[in-house]
Amino acid sequence: MRLNQLLIIVFSFSTVYLSASNVVIKGNASTFIGKEITIYNYADYVSNKKIQVGFTTVEENGSYYFEFNADDVKKVFINIEDKSAWLFVHPGEVYNINLKFDEDFNKGRIYDKQLSIIFNFPVPMELNQQVRKFNQQFDQFIADNRVLFEKRDHSIEPKLKAFKTKTLQEVENSNSEFVTNYIKYSIAATQNALDVSYIISNTNKSNNTKANIYLEYLDKKPILYNNPEYINFFKDFFKGELKELTLQIKGISISEAINDKSSFLELSKALDAYPFLQEDEFKNLFILHGLFELSKDKYFTKANIIKILTEIKTNSKYPNQKIIASNIILEINKVKFGKGSLAPDFSLKNKDNDIVSLASFKGKPIYINFWTTWSIPSQKEMKIMQSLYKKYGNKIQFISICADNDFNKMTSFINKNESYSWIFLHKGNNNHVLDDYYIATFPQYILIDKNLKIIQAPAGRPGGTAERATEKNIEKDFYDLVNNH
Repeated sequence: MRLNQLLIIVFSFSTVYLSASNVVIKGNASTFIGKEITIYNYADYVSNKKIQVGFTTVEENGSYYFEFNADDVKKVFINIEDKSAWLFVHPGEVYNINLKFDEDFNKGRIYDKQLSIIFNFPVPMELNQQVRKFNQQFDQFIADNRVLFEKRDHSIEPKLKAFKTKTLQEVENSNSEFVTNYIKYSIAATQNALDVSYIISNTNKSNNTKANIYLEYLDKKPILYNNPEYINFFKDFFKGELKELTLQIKGISISEAINDKSSFLELSKALDAYPFLQEDEFKNLFILHGLFELSKDKYFTKANIIKILTEIKTNSKYPNQKIIASNIILEINKVKFGKGSLAPDFSLKNKDNDIVSLASFKGKPIYINFWTTWSIPSQKEMKIMQSLYKKYGNKIQFISICADNDFNKMTSFINKNESYSWIFLHKGNNNHVLDDYYIATFPQYILIDKNLKIIQAPAGRPGGTAERATEKNIEKDFYDLVNNH
């Protein structure tokens, strides 16, 4: 069952046409004067690899402006500090939106604080307006029929079918294929969930079968790479399917193609035996999704999976699938992170613009602090770090990595706090350093031994209970490191 998480948003819209592939997001964010606005999107919806498109700063008058290239409808995420929102953007359009923060709505939220997006001059047929309207209708439909959903006797099926017919008729004249498919595959995902969860008895048959869902939504249908609802439905529909096929008698050839031959061609041939995989592009997407799942399965050789994915990345005639394969490889190759694992290396600029690598600190335990200038706890704990550095700095290396986009914010902070004399580095364009260390909030700390292996991630905080009662003080670990090694 799917409940919409679209924000408390007052939508309005004004559109100006640009060059065919440029998108502009601009407006007012007077609550955030001087703050950075960072824009992200997904590189693809199969790997869900999030990439930073760029950033801008809110001007003194509260205005902001950001322009970027988009070749199709994109779901973009707008982040200010630890707050975020999302919207869909269409190539060649200008989105004039105001960004605000509702304290009451976000009361109690720690990691998922939501910005409110306010579009000026609402246009009902605009893409986001239609998506919002459908999400609200669907949420209401689910709430109104919750009892039928929970009964598990298929009584919800005719109502769901009628709801789909009605909502699709409402957008029939919108000229938005994206919206039509967004609605269609949102409902398809719910139908698929019903099929998975219901037990069909001999006396209570259902037309909502896996085969019927496939014929209605996937068979001989175009692959919608840039529609998240289509790809999410595709992934849910085929969840675990490649593994299941390998367990069948005729599935031995699938396992051999992966584990013994590490061959895309052999894997493709093995899958030709299945009627639902006769169309080449569709079958290849099935392979990509399936291999991504199998990369986490101990019975399949990860190196062979990567080899097959590399074949797709290099030789596929489908450009979107080359991108997906490349992103899946990056995800699979992520260094195992946790206690005892080798700390991911990095090369970042210090305040003097010199490149500094993690490897250069080998031979001494390292305490890494990921921080931002907008995080109040970051700045409070810097003061405690200062006293810890004076006490342990000759035996433990202290490194603070600034996650602000603007390099000058770090240097300005250091200039105002000259007594903070340990190593400061800036993430620059290396956003992967945050991904590599699984940094979700700020500040966050990592403790590494002299051989560059993780001791704790996250590690204790300076002062420990000063900010969060559940987190321990790092000083005991420092004492143990210094006295026991």
